[in-house]
Amino acid sequence: MNRTTCPRGGAPPKWLRAVDVGLGLASVTISIIILANLNYQFAQLVLLLSVSLILNAARMTATGGVWRTLDRLQSLGLVGGGLLAGVVAVAVLLLPGLSLETLVYLFAIVLTIQGLGRISRYFVRGPPFWLRTSTLAVGVATVSMAVIAVFIPGIAALALVPMIATILLVNGVEMVVWGLSPTDPRQVTLLKLILFSAFYGLILINWLDLYGTTAPAYHVWLIMTYMAPFGVLIVFQGLKDWQVAVSLGLLVSLMNDLGYYFIGDLLFGFHRALLPWLEGQLGFLGAKVLFDFQGGVFQLPVTSILMGLTVYVRIAVVTIVLYDWWKHPAKY
Repeated sequence: MNRTTCPRGGAPPKWLRAVDVGLGLASVTISIIILANLNYQFAQLVLLLSVSLILNAARMTATGGVWRTLDRLQSLGLVGGGLLAGVVAVAVLLLPGLSLETLVYLFAIVLTIQGLGRISRYFVRGPPFWLRTSTLAVGVATVSMAVIAVFIPGIAALALVPMIATILLVNGVEMVVWGLSPTDPRQVTLLKLILFSAFYGLILINWLDLYGTTAPAYHVWLIMTYMAPFGVLIVFQGLKDWQVAVSLGLLVSLMNDLGYYFIGDLLFGFHRALLPWLEGQLGFLGAKVLFDFQGGVFQLPVTSILMGLTVYVRIAVVTIVLYDWWKHPAKY
């Protein structure tokens, strides 16, 4: 059997699952950037949307090309639909200055094709029912968004960009989940914990961190807040799962440190220049002091390079621990 293709009802090849995860994360990132910067010029937002749609089209084409689903016709449909969606998205990318009405119709065509492609994956044999159902729901929502944009032009005129960015964000999450394709119940549990950690860090922690920085020993309290929900794992499971609990807490801290002003701009009306701020968080501003760590009895100036170093170390620890958990859930 050719190892680059999938038997009927079989699992997708590992490289395709990796592509799903990579393209899904890229789509989520682009969507968040758009939603956090709706004050960008319209042409810039359309450019970002087009890139995300092209990524989704590439995924659809690859899926149809290597995954033998219910029949050959469905496989050809995914390939053809993905190529058509990609061509339309590239056309939008290469033809600046299109009218809003034209953009609505072109984006609606791409979203409809990609939504139907997701709906068709519901009929793939092999993946668990909950995963196929979630894909069906995302596909229906995508097609519905396209229909709304076409038939209710007033909504499209006011909210075309955030509407498409939101549906692409959901599509990106679906791509990541499909790429991971959890089979063990413990993997499903870990996926839920990761999603909770991302939400907890991005929304709840950032809401506190944007407004509540005057508490005594603030950063010590903040670290404890990162870890608090996952102390429950240790309380009920014992120290044997401490690596997972710590890595999830570190994931929360990353969502805080790398999503702080993205969420501030998107939800709370901040207007921070995101690129210079992100450069500082990632260590590119060298010895520039970003803030003082408030430890109660001591204070520590945190430079850009120190902040960047802690970010990279946390990413490495979280990746190693969670990947090991995912690959060997029975040992936890």
